[in-house]
Amino acid sequence: MANVVRTHPQGAVVGGSRSHGKPDGNLLPEPPCKHGISYRICFYLYFSTVCDILFLMTKTTLVAGKDMPACSKFADGLSQMERRVVVCEPPSLDDMTDDAETDAASQAVNNRQQKIMGKAAGVATVPWNKPSPISARTLLLSAEAFFEGLDEVVLYFDEELFASRANQVNIEECAQGCDEMILSYQYLTLEVLNRFQRRHDNANPGVLVFLLKEGPSAADAMRMPSLRNGAYSIASPVVAAAATAFMAFAENIVAIHGDLPNIRILLVRGDKNMDIVSNDAAFAKWLASYIDALEETKTKTDARKSLSWIKPGSKVQSGGFSLFGRR
Repeated sequence: MANVVRTHPQGAVVGGSRSHGKPDGNLLPEPPCKHGISYRICFYLYFSTVCDILFLMTKTTLVAGKDMPACSKFADGLSQMERRVVVCEPPSLDDMTDDAETDAASQAVNNRQQKIMGKAAGVATVPWNKPSPISARTLLLSAEAFFEGLDEVVLYFDEELFASRANQVNIEECAQGCDEMILSYQYLTLEVLNRFQRRHDNANPGVLVFLLKEGPSAADAMRMPSLRNGAYSIASPVVAAAATAFMAFAENIVAIHGDLPNIRILLVRGDKNMDIVSNDAAFAKWLASYIDALEETKTKTDARKSLSWIKPGSKVQSGGFSLFGRR
């Protein structure tokens, strides 16, 4: 027999006991509030409303290219900067399909299960089958479904992370590398541009960030043998070529789409020798603060100025330009 103590809303405490599931006549039923609804339900409704208001005051950011769990610190950093974050994760075998209806249906079930937890934590995960252009579209739909909108997309190419996973040079590695480190970013970029053009206006442009975290290549290690001291993962020709392709693609996307009034495109490049880049949480916080500061200037740089790669740690000037730019 377990003792039960219940506190009356007016402050009175009623004692009683419960045994073997039998009702105890000494326990008072939970009284309704003045509107005829229990205080517990009122609290839940109030809490839900407050959460919805807070969510409306924040931005939703999708991070793609660097998957969970490697991206966890970066996601945490963004969530601390008033962002609701959606991060990609490798798909399970059930997720790897090119059937759009099947893919969307299965993802809807996953979204329903994760949405409550994702809202509570501010970070949600979505599977992305990188070689599939259909999966790129489904990824954006899923990201929007979690938090009812999408404001920013960060395409994160971590060269050293890829180098630690792909160090062979053979036909299979070349094919897989092209799918996962080149085509995937291109598929997703085109979907993002298309969606931002339809969903954002000039007063509230969508933000697309190409984020390159550079690492040494085999050619760099040949020129500087000290790079092979074990502190770095040396990029194979496949990974190094993919990093170069990422840079070229990003720059040319800016050249073609950088003048669109409802899309802001940023190019960011750094390496782990920079303190702020070596810490993914700090890197994310700087990026979020940079975007916020840029939006506060109420100006949008044109395609020519946007072609300059932004150095991590830079500050936005009053004219909307970075204090430090790099080519």
